[in-house]
Amino acid sequence: MLNQPARSPLPRDAHDGFSDDELLRLSRLQRRTDAGHAPWASWETENSSFGRTLREWGGYPSWLPLCASSDHGVHWESRCWPNEIESPYDLFLTWNGKKARLMRERHGKQALHIPHPWVAYRTRHYPELDPTRRGTAVFFTHSNSTTTPVFESLDAYMQSLRELPADFHPVVICLSFHDVLKDMHRRLRPYGFPIVTAGTTNSQAFVDRFYSIAQRFRYACSPTIGSHSFYLAEAGVAFFLYGPAPTYVIKGSRAVRDGEQDLRDYGDEEDIERFMALRRLFSEPLDDVSSAQRDMVEAYLGIDAPTSGELLHAELMTSLRANLPRVARLYADKAGRIFARRLPFLTK
Repeated sequence: MLNQPARSPLPRDAHDGFSDDELLRLSRLQRRTDAGHAPWASWETENSSFGRTLREWGGYPSWLPLCASSDHGVHWESRCWPNEIESPYDLFLTWNGKKARLMRERHGKQALHIPHPWVAYRTRHYPELDPTRRGTAVFFTHSNSTTTPVFESLDAYMQSLRELPADFHPVVICLSFHDVLKDMHRRLRPYGFPIVTAGTTNSQAFVDRFYSIAQRFRYACSPTIGSHSFYLAEAGVAFFLYGPAPTYVIKGSRAVRDGEQDLRDYGDEEDIERFMALRRLFSEPLDDVSSAQRDMVEAYLGIDAPTSGELLHAELMTSLRANLPRVARLYADKAGRIFARRLPFLTK
């Protein structure tokens, strides 16, 4: 097996929550190899355990870089982003069939429509939900370096979580590592809910931590649709939208305008219409994932994409050979960083 899951991806059962120290530890890489053995040719194909899961699905060696760009999450929109268009690699991987077509026709990329690599990984390593699962995991709307969610009233939102019917308790909050590093967990502690995180997305263990949390809960909710929504529903966790969606405020992005988020910056009218249909589909809590929800989620995850693992392997090897000078520089840079870190110890 190419990628054995971590034996203990979490410090304890998610229902108990994690300490502040544990949240911070998970939110940072602890060892150089946590991010994998190969140098990163692009952050998109490595981040969020995509490197781990793509390599396993495609039978690609762990020590070779992935000379491709890709989607960096599961998105309702089909916009081709500047970092994807400007990638030095012709090979582009996406689970969005419409986006694959646009990347080929408008930007001349060799775009492969592939199934999301997490799906094969989950099927192999986390095929069943825990039979004793209970309660609700709340995937707290997360920020990043350029986007900040603003709640009209955080107190009101947290009170609404307390008021969920008894069947939905216990309620546990799952935070993004971005927000842990911004001390959001300290701000939320007074509300009394256990808090967990799947940790930094730079870690290869991120996918294992995510599913180790998800499989322990009967329900999951969030005020917004995000990558987590698709992963949860595909795994069989009953996901629903709950609470007023915060306003996203953007500052410093070169891809979208500063100010309040505008959906038109992300997708066309067709994309937005499908997104609204997706929101309606998850607007009420259900005991199980419905067939309509599963059909739509699987479409966004590219479950029926025509690319096989064998074809992915062949295309990655072709791209590797076409980029050998760049690959050599990647290894040289990685070796230089390792040497620089060890030099103080060697000169003592």
